[in-house]
Amino acid sequence: MYQNIKRRLPLIGIAVIVALLILLFVFSNDTYASDEIRSVSDAAAYLSDFGWEIEPQPVSVRQVEIPAKFSEIYEEYNDLQKSQGFDDLSQYRSMTATVYTFRILNHPTTANVFANVLVIDGTVIAGDVVSYAIDGFLTGLDKVTD
Repeated sequence: MYQNIKRRLPLIGIAVIVALLILLFVFSNDTYASDEIRSVSDAAAYLSDFGWEIEPQPVSVRQVEIPAKFSEIYEEYNDLQKSQGFDDLSQYRSMTATVYTFRILNHPTTANVFANVLVIDGTVIAGDVVSYAIDGFLTGLDKVTD
């Protein structure tokens, strides 16, 4: 019996290490809202953490009001944000957010792709990658791979 356990010890060790790595990955990617954004360069650095190469100057920096009542489209946008670890946007209803929009230079499938980062009081509350082409898309901030 001792020999049997001795042979399984390396497998048990590997299983424990794999489980710990999975937990570390899950908890480290759980939310992106902890980053503090106070400037254009902060927003650019935030996007580069996802692997995006962007033009250094934003396409726009604007103020938007989070709607008091969500349309179906905004509910879908809220679901996208929750799926990538952000808080429920309904807690920000009627508040003003700063939106930093940058052109992405290294999107693997298409040109004219943009990244948006929504910030309230220095906290990232939402973000997305969008293409406005006829066959465009809207996804989370995680980098799309080839």
